[in-house]
Amino acid sequence: MARKHKFLAANFSVQWQETYVALQAQQRNGTDKVVMALIKGEPTPGMRVKPIVPDKYYNEARCTDGDRVIHRIEAGAVLFVDIVPHDRIDKYGRRPR
Repeated sequence: MARKHKFLAANFSVQWQETYVALQAQQRNGTDKVVMALIKGEPTPGMRVKPIVPDKYYNEARCTDGDRVIHRIEAGAVLFVDIVPHDRIDKYGRRPR
């Protein structure tokens, strides 16, 4: 019998949508794989999900060599916040006010 997958609900911020539209095709493909893996709860090789310090409110997941998917899992849903280069990850180190 096939294993049933429990998918998390997904919500995308306006910032996410604006950033995603600006990505090149290859970047979108990598991002799409990570998004589906997070929704399905099945990490991909090299995804490396970890909390962003110091507050650890948001998580980052590697989607391409330099880009990170900023997200938060809460109440059975994934909130996709943004896609940023690795060197801009500190923007999401603090809890929003």
